[in-house]
Amino acid sequence: MNKLLSLFRPRKDIDMTQGAIVPHLLRFAFPLLLGNLFQQFYNTVDSWVVGNYVSKEAFAAVGSVGPITNVLIGCFMGLASGAGVVISQYYGARQHEKVSQTVHTSIVMTLVMGVVLSILGVIVSPLLLQFMKTPESVMPEATAYLRIYFAGVMGLMIYNMGSGILRAVGDSQRPFIS
Repeated sequence: MNKLLSLFRPRKDIDMTQGAIVPHLLRFAFPLLLGNLFQQFYNTVDSWVVGNYVSKEAFAAVGSVGPITNVLIGCFMGLASGAGVVISQYYGARQHEKVSQTVHTSIVMTLVMGVVLSILGVIVSPLLLQFMKTPESVMPEATAYLRIYFAGVMGLMIYNMGSGILRAVGDSQRPFIS
């Protein structure tokens, strides 16, 4: 049945161990480039909307939280890349049982870290902002924004780990589309 279904599903992964490397790299890298471009557009539009339609304090709050969110995103991407290295090595060696174990370990680690980070982040948000010397005039909005961010950090972590896993097996199109 799976073989029958696979006839109707186009393969998204790229086997970089077969054929010319340059076309494979271009086909793999193009969705990554577009995804980064769209992320920049999202950040720009987010700042523009808050700056034009919400208070100046809210705009300053979004800006003051930026360094914290950027560090978090960088850490999540780094964890996903690290897991991806191990997964891609096993995938390339065709050790499917080890791929499965590594993927499951990565997902469990992501879920546990997501719960811990969400709870901890919501609790310590004011302390993080005080440590960054956030002005008192934007502290209430910045605290609320950062707490909302930490409350939803699980989704961000799962997305990044899932994208890292897919990229590790040569599929950069599905993370771009989602």
